[in-house]
Amino acid sequence: MYNIVGVKMTYTKEEINQMYTWQNEHGLLYYIEYNRGSRFQTIGDVWLAEDDYAIVIDQEYRNRHIGRIVTKYFLFKSKKMGREYMTVSEIFNWNKASQKMFTSLKFYPFNEQKDSWSYRRKLKRPRKLNSL
Repeated sequence: MYNIVGVKMTYTKEEINQMYTWQNEHGLLYYIEYNRGSRFQTIGDVWLAEDDYAIVIDQEYRNRHIGRIVTKYFLFKSKKMGREYMTVSEIFNWNKASQKMFTSLKFYPFNEQKDSWSYRRKLKRPRKLNSL
């Protein structure tokens, strides 16, 4: 497995549990499952917090538009929650596929860091219907 900066490493079960526990306590954490016909397989996860969004998909399942579909759903969910923006705090400069996916969904880079950019999309809030 590779960490977020692209370095190959092995995480212990304890490290993975700590990460998921923290994410679950600080936002909405979901597993992404893929229907393999006779069974579902976990192929990634997605996390939405007040000021951050993160998605990870197993290498074998990339380039199938799964990330785009999941992100579109979370754009919808964020709008329904009344959020003004959806922010991805860090997309590394080497991750061209992720940059392309987010910019195609109208995210824009807004904050440069040493080896990455933060991306953001302004959300239109759902219109309130006036009752007569």
